[in-house]
Amino acid sequence: MRNKRQVNNDRDLTRVIKCSSALGLGLMAAFLYSIKQVTPELQYRISVGTGVSFVAAAALSWAFWRLVFGKPNSSENGLSKPRKRWFIILSAFLTVATLAPFVYTLKGVANEKMVEIAEGTALALLALGVVGFLLWKAARFLENDSQRADDSVDSSPEKK
Repeated sequence: MRNKRQVNNDRDLTRVIKCSSALGLGLMAAFLYSIKQVTPELQYRISVGTGVSFVAAAALSWAFWRLVFGKPNSSENGLSKPRKRWFIILSAFLTVATLAPFVYTLKGVANEKMVEIAEGTALALLALGVVGFLLWKAARFLENDSQRADDSVDSSPEKK
């Protein structure tokens, strides 16, 4: 009973990760594609390319997480060599595809503004790093707590 519940929870969590990541990257790609001018004011145009960017980014994100998580009932411990290769290729591509639109939209920005943008970006990356670290620590705490709870249920007198 407990194992089936854990499998369902894991499957639901992977669905949430896949869907939210696909939606987030798709929206970001669509938004960045539609930006036509940043200075002196932000201008954007929604076109067919915006939709194509959304679908392409969402599909790549979905493929990336499917590669990471593998098949739902896969018994592999770790990634095989071909999967590792695809993981590295997709990781590099998604990184470049995420950074390239930001760099492209900054082409008309003055050098004085570039310093401010670089400081803001560094601050944002620092904040995201801190949040990521805190989420990682919280996940480890909850995982350890769940393991302790499972161990105490398994060793309870009623089970024996």
